[in-house]
Amino acid sequence: MRWGLTVFLILLTVVTGWAAELPAASSGVLVQCPETLMAVGDIGFPKTLGELILKDPSYPWKGTRDILEQADVLMGNLEIPLSLRGRAYTDKTWILRAHPQTVDALENIGFDIMTLANNHIMDFGPLALQDTIDALKSKNIQYTGAGMNSDEARKAAWYVTPNGVKIAFLAYSLTFPDIFWAKPNRPGTAHGNPAHFIPDIKHAKESADIVVVSFHWSSEMLNYPKDYQKNYAKQCIDAGASLVIGHHPHVLQGLQVYRGGLIAYSLGNFAFGTYSTQGVKDSIILAVDFARDGLIQARLYPVNVDNHQVHFQTKRRFGKDAERVIQDLRNLSKEFKTEILFQKDIGIINIRK
Repeated sequence: MRWGLTVFLILLTVVTGWAAELPAASSGVLVQCPETLMAVGDIGFPKTLGELILKDPSYPWKGTRDILEQADVLMGNLEIPLSLRGRAYTDKTWILRAHPQTVDALENIGFDIMTLANNHIMDFGPLALQDTIDALKSKNIQYTGAGMNSDEARKAAWYVTPNGVKIAFLAYSLTFPDIFWAKPNRPGTAHGNPAHFIPDIKHAKESADIVVVSFHWSSEMLNYPKDYQKNYAKQCIDAGASLVIGHHPHVLQGLQVYRGGLIAYSLGNFAFGTYSTQGVKDSIILAVDFARDGLIQARLYPVNVDNHQVHFQTKRRFGKDAERVIQDLRNLSKEFKTEILFQKDIGIINIRK
């Protein structure tokens, strides 16, 4: 009898504990568990990094894999064509390309979405752009922001999460050369004109639960957003976007919570295979928790992208090193009155108050 009572109490404890872990419900409606979208900065595999990846596709991610693999959706900005074809499209100081097989690195870590609207994706012209698109398609990686004409470049990429949340991704470039911007009959990138992105967002929002917009904008090595960035980002949120992400400065810019959405003006570099840009050392992995009805919280994982130190293998920052990066972001975000907490080596922004 005492043995039977013991078994009963054990079973009661297990069942009670299991029930306590169920999502809360209201009026018989099950509350959806949050999912996580992770976004990182500029990605490019020229020269040395490309050669390392051809030997080991996991090479760039060995210092951040434990975080990136937690994403339900993983996106990045691919700032290099993946091709051995084509020729220099226009006169530029820096012209980049990578072996098409380096797409294996993107597959290796599980990228779901790559944005292509930037000032390098057309470095070797339409043939190289087409090869890049074909390489991404071969790995089932969605893309947006460039195409064989302006309609294709402005076309949203779609992703449906395990919980059934529909996310639309759009990407635009505001960086020169302007010959890279697609026209009705010219390949290239989607131009970040409000006459383009506002109707695109509104159209996507008709079918999407969440709309994410990426911009390649601002100036290199600039830590503070320009006035047009702030205006355009707000216009995106007003049109129905939930998340706006910026690239191109190679360094971090501030973050802003606006009308339930989040604006990250620049994520800086992430896995960018050059030594050329002096002073580039800090970036973040931006992890945004969301549900069908919008964003909940953002987590900021500080990382070291100083290639002189990490040798093209981005590494997390911890302790006082991580706190320094978060304090820098607080300072950069001061004009937006963004509250960034620091807990267990990461920054936290509560989007829903």
